[in-house]
Amino acid sequence: MINMLIILTVSVLSVFFYMQFQKALNERVLLHLASIKNLKCVQIEHYLDMEWQGFMERTEEARDSDYKDSKLYTEHPNDLTCEAYRFPKGPIKSGVYDMTPCDEEGKIRLAFLRNLENGGYLVEVKRMDRIQEILLERTGMGNSGETYLVGGDSSLRSVSRFFPVEIPSRILAHTQGVIKSLAGKDSTGMFMDYRGVKVFSAYQKIHVPQLKWGILSEIDVSEVNKPLQEMRNNLLVITLLVLFMSISLSVFLTDIFSKPLMKMRNLLHSMAVGNYNIDTNESYPAREITQMFTALAELKRSINGAILFSHELGRMNLEATHELSGKNDVLGKSLIVMQQRLNEFKKKEAQNRLLSKQSLITGQENERKRLSRELHDGLGPLLTTLKMSVQSAHLDDDEKMKLKRMVDDTIQEIRRMSYNLMPHALIDFGVGMALGNFVEMIRRSSQLDIQYENSTDEEDSDLSPEVHICIFRVCQELLNNTLKHAEAKKIRLSLTEFEDKLSLYYYDDGKGFEVDESNPGSGLRNIRERIEVFNGYCSIQSSEEGTVVEVEIPIKP
Repeated sequence: MINMLIILTVSVLSVFFYMQFQKALNERVLLHLASIKNLKCVQIEHYLDMEWQGFMERTEEARDSDYKDSKLYTEHPNDLTCEAYRFPKGPIKSGVYDMTPCDEEGKIRLAFLRNLENGGYLVEVKRMDRIQEILLERTGMGNSGETYLVGGDSSLRSVSRFFPVEIPSRILAHTQGVIKSLAGKDSTGMFMDYRGVKVFSAYQKIHVPQLKWGILSEIDVSEVNKPLQEMRNNLLVITLLVLFMSISLSVFLTDIFSKPLMKMRNLLHSMAVGNYNIDTNESYPAREITQMFTALAELKRSINGAILFSHELGRMNLEATHELSGKNDVLGKSLIVMQQRLNEFKKKEAQNRLLSKQSLITGQENERKRLSRELHDGLGPLLTTLKMSVQSAHLDDDEKMKLKRMVDDTIQEIRRMSYNLMPHALIDFGVGMALGNFVEMIRRSSQLDIQYENSTDEEDSDLSPEVHICIFRVCQELLNNTLKHAEAKKIRLSLTEFEDKLSLYYYDDGKGFEVDESNPGSGLRNIRERIEVFNGYCSIQSSEEGTVVEVEIPIKP
């Protein structure tokens, strides 16, 4: 009777241990899939957001001109679609629309649409091969894992790894995960996939305006359960050994095996409910039991390390470190790969943001230079000719004098506009002389006491043309802000060129302002962005006694 009780106890505990371990493994796999799905979702949403921002900038230029002449303009967007996909009836909202069913090769094709006030639309249709590249990154997905996209019609949008030659939009994936992801749910589960194979799945909806996509990361249950089969065999061997020993040593084995197995069950139960702060430092005469506790301790250490590391990644502490528990620690390796991808993404995002600012500022300055040249070389000679025509016209002296004054005022205004857009002294002689001319012009038109000190090397300067323009625009913005808002009486401005940097000092005795309360569209943001493009330093301090601005820009050898 005791032997049978021992056998029954060991069998029950083994099964319970197997089920608890299976539950813990399932939760770990689902957590891993959710992490992969979240990473790819963030990458896709960021990529589409960058594409949308680029489209909005391009269409903004079209709106500023005659947008009907733009090749993107249309009044009937459905002329760009096919029978497999049509835009919604009625006014179409601005956003990203899925036109993949219209692609003959099954490639991902999106339409970026912007509606206009006149009822027309600006539409750009393009393939998005980068999205497929993101999905093809399968690190940590095993032999049967894949991440794929589905559209609002429950058919695939990305290439299936199991049916690579099939056009994705012809593969229907009407599964539980697809239905819930398109409904906006972000969760995990275990169900049949579009092949009819049982899988672990993590799913959610892609959050892009007007784009009805779901994203799913899945792996076959059969592949995940291979380690469980090995554990089941090990537990069977242990059970048989206990049966053999219980026949002759039932009393002894009752004390040797039952207690540690009960302890093991309690520990596994604690781990199954998420309590990993347990004591596994146990030692028993039976080597197998000791090995099980050792394996449990290693499992606890591995899970705790992965949890702590994932928490650090969740707080975006990308400098955190994680020690792998072994060469087969797939979760640990996946988290490290995720950390690397996040670091690369963070660096690329910073680089792209800096390049975008550089391109925007360069484009603005080129356009100012072009407008200045057209005003000076185009309108200037025409107004001079007009003035000569007025002088030679047969008019009354008073009327002729009135017309000459109007022409002179117009010529003066054109010169002022041309100078503000791009001073010729800035191009020909550099920022030092250009600032001197600008300061002198302000002295003549205001009552300000302005002292300007120029210590730049005008003949042999190492400053690039872009730095000259940057410093001039910064000073121009500071002087204009002082004139408009500061109610200052005096200004001190100095420009000094050293071997390794260019230093700017600006001071006015105005009423000051709250630096931290400056709105995002103010001139202070423009100043900081211009300095940031050149990896410079900018300090702005303001109080009731005045404002001090210090700027340093490194000079590249």
